Amino acid sequence: MRKIEREMIQAIIQRKNFKKANTEVIKDGDFMYIYLHDNLIAKYGLNDNWGKLFISHCNWLTNTTKSRLNALISFVDGLGGIYQKNFRWYLDTKKHNNLNITNNSSFIEV
Repeated sequence: MRKIEREMIQAIIQRKNFKKANTEVIKDGDFMYIYLHDNLIAKYGLNDNWGKLFISHCNWLTNTTKSRLNALISFVDGLGGIYQKNFRWYLDTKKHNNLNITNNSSFIEV
């Protein structure tokens, strides 16, 4: 995990806003919103939505997007994450078994 991803996770744990380089975390109401290059890539639930993580690659299938999302998935799910095979992205978590997310830029609950 990259240093910026550890700092991103720490901001979520502490429920604090955070901005560094291309990554930003904003606390607003019952969610922590995670942005990469001003694109909302994840929402982490607080209070009534505690522990729920919703992710989206926003049609940016880059190594950086995958790395940020995998850091968040590891924080919430403990295992699995996003992997790439034959230019396609797959989500493999406790809830999703090799779900093809390549053409799905909507939010998916992890």
